[in-house]
Amino acid sequence: MADGTTAIRVAVIGAGPGGLVTLKTLLEASTPERPIEVTLFEAENDFGGTFQYRSYENAELVSSKQLTTYSDFRLPLDSPDHITLPQYVDYLKSYVDHFGLAPLTKLGCRVTGVAPLSKSPGQKWKHRVSYLDGTQGGRERTFDCSHIAICTGLHVEPNIPRIPGIENVKGEIFHSSHYKLRSQLTGRNVLILGCGETAMDIAYEAIKADAAAVTMSFRTGFLSFPKALSRFQVFGKVFKGGLPIDGLITNLFETAYVHRAIAKSRLRWFVSDFVIKRVLWFLTGTQAGMNQHVGGLPNDRLGRAFVFLNKSSKAMPYLNRPYKEKHPLAFLGNGYVDPPEDANSNRWVDTCTFPERIDETGKVIFEERSDRKDWRRLKDAEIRPNCIVYCTGYKQVFSWLDPSYPTASDARIRNIISPAHPDIAFIGFVRPGVGAIPPITEQQAMWWTALVLSRMQMPTDPPHYHLLARKGSRIQYGVDHSAYMSTLAKDFGGAPGLVELWRTHGLKVLLVYCFGASFVTFYRLIGPFRSLEAPQIASTELAETITRRGILGNLFFGAIPMLFYGWVNGIALLLEILGLIPKEKSVA
Repeated sequence: MADGTTAIRVAVIGAGPGGLVTLKTLLEASTPERPIEVTLFEAENDFGGTFQYRSYENAELVSSKQLTTYSDFRLPLDSPDHITLPQYVDYLKSYVDHFGLAPLTKLGCRVTGVAPLSKSPGQKWKHRVSYLDGTQGGRERTFDCSHIAICTGLHVEPNIPRIPGIENVKGEIFHSSHYKLRSQLTGRNVLILGCGETAMDIAYEAIKADAAAVTMSFRTGFLSFPKALSRFQVFGKVFKGGLPIDGLITNLFETAYVHRAIAKSRLRWFVSDFVIKRVLWFLTGTQAGMNQHVGGLPNDRLGRAFVFLNKSSKAMPYLNRPYKEKHPLAFLGNGYVDPPEDANSNRWVDTCTFPERIDETGKVIFEERSDRKDWRRLKDAEIRPNCIVYCTGYKQVFSWLDPSYPTASDARIRNIISPAHPDIAFIGFVRPGVGAIPPITEQQAMWWTALVLSRMQMPTDPPHYHLLARKGSRIQYGVDHSAYMSTLAKDFGGAPGLVELWRTHGLKVLLVYCFGASFVTFYRLIGPFRSLEAPQIASTELAETITRRGILGNLFFGAIPMLFYGWVNGIALLLEILGLIPKEKSVA
């Protein structure tokens, strides 16, 4: 992509987790022989992006610190598994300080345009970034460069669907990006539009704020699973382990050493869905989700292959209350134990279909769905909210990009670049079903840096990490976290071979890698981004995520899946050797 004489100057846009790690990764890859000049532009006056400016009271990360923190800069071992958003922003600022990134950032400098420069003689650079310099009273300035990393993220421009008659509501209407304090909901008749993690948080906060009534409306449904596995009861014994669920999927034969035919079929996802649904029924009496008795997805969309897990489960006791049924195995002592404060409350959150319209009296008319029990219950209810919160997500807008440039939807090479413009990267524009975006951005930053420095070839093999989305669905950028991380690591040479790993770092690190989840640190044990800190982190902090599972946990979450998928992958390999599985064609 770039020869030994080509100068590299990069503009990084956005100072959230993706922008910061992209800046740091590029800087570390710079050498006297191949210097890389990098400048980061951020519209706001501080670091943190969405975690700083779209945060709200009592918000916590739903991904664990083990997964979310950067590969070579960790939180203290005694910090909680799931930290608050302010704590995470403080962590990002510490990252900036630790690696000396601040002098290379331009805060308060909003990018207003990115356009190509004419290919005139003597023109050294390809792109011109225009921005308003907040440190100079908003003066318009420019920055010319060879490469651009767009790290503005998925959660910037609110998506607000039109609801006929919304003007008839007598009260406050706002998007969740403007929700900040629990007191905004006190005494209100609250209608929440959407059923994602923010919607769940706000529903819970509304109950705790003593809202007059709370209703959550959504079109399809959700898959609820707590961010930490705990509170279920088996044979009368309550499990309180609190294991973060994003660290339970093992690497060997599920992520690493997966035959391409097995990866293409998504067999691993469908098998795990089959098993998980039956385990959920055994533990909580329902297959819809962990202790989920309302809002279940249709069977053809329920599972790892299709959806983003909703890991904000605090509101579930209140959503379940009108619908919860006795566990069929309650006589064995099986069930789910809600927190006492929630179990003893007499409040609830109503759910229903999305509003069809709001009549002239301010009453919500919900879309008719006779197959939904919550619609049958509320179809004649008099619901007149005086506070509506749009928890309807965000949309991607790149109005400041020249029309000749690709956008994130055009980045079909590993969801990072367009084949026509490998000099423009989109970092952080995928969403994992289970996992977190920040570690994905670090992996993407390494991938693109390797490409920029010609340390790898542009891949041409088809990807098998995308979640299965219906044609026309608004979100087409869902990925399976572990499959995506492994794919990128294989591309840039960071996926460790088992024998190489054993010889280089010993048996303990090898076992931690096999039984562990797709932590970025694993992909820095060898390869072009090898880190001196990685072996120590793997053998301590990441090893602890495995030992705390206990013998039974490692049997059911580790050994049994490895043996099963190892057998399945072995059969696929044998069929390929026998010529019964055709070789996969590359794609441009």
